[in-house]
Amino acid sequence: AAADPISVLPGSLGRESWCNGHDKIHGRLDIIEEKVIKTVEHLESEVKSLLNILSETMSNTPISPGTPLVDIFDGKY
Repeated sequence: AAADPISVLPGSLGRESWCNGHDKIHGRLDIIEEKVIKTVEHLESEVKSLLNILSETMSNTPISPGTPLVDIFDGKY
C-alpha cells in the first residue's frame, strides 16, 4: 500500500490549526494593545486636567506671609 504523502511529512498535520491559533492570539493581542493605548491616552488627559485645576487653584489661593508650606506627601516621596 502506498503511504499517504501528508502523513509522511513531519509537522504537516496540525500546522494549519497551530497557525490559526497563532493568528487568533495575535489578533487578541492587537485588541489589548489598542485598549491599553486608549486607556493611557485617557489617563494622560485626566492627569493634565487635574494638574491644570491644581495650578489654577494654587495661583488663585492667596498665601499670607509667614504661612508655613504644607508637604502634601508628608515627606514620603
